[in-house]
Amino acid sequence: MALNINESRAPETLFLDISVQRVLAGTGLDPVEPWATSYVNAVRDGRLGDAIWARYHIFGNVVDGRLEDGSTVLDSLEEEAVRYKKLASEEWAAAVAFYKQTSRAETHPEVIEVILRVDKKDVSQIKI
Repeated sequence: MALNINESRAPETLFLDISVQRVLAGTGLDPVEPWATSYVNAVRDGRLGDAIWARYHIFGNVVDGRLEDGSTVLDSLEEEAVRYKKLASEEWAAAVAFYKQTSRAETHPEVIEVILRVDKKDVSQIKI
């Protein structure tokens, strides 16, 4: 399911904060392949979990599924999601609604599952 996304703007401000146009042009970025192409294709196809997965990898700082600090992509995503839910409630609500539209062709459904799981979670007692 392709979404109607303006390629000159970020698809979503929390997790997909880089526009397709900016990735294609490399404007102010140094994206690496195959992740830049994966990001663009996933956004265009409405595979939002795949797009987030590619976004984490797009600058080449993920090796063997781990970020430079040693955390996994999914652990980092969950940490960010909790922070956004606590500190940016309006943006968080918009993001959750957006990610519920992801394509069934998704190859990283676990990414969207993390976001939806955090949305159902009481994060009020979690310190960030």
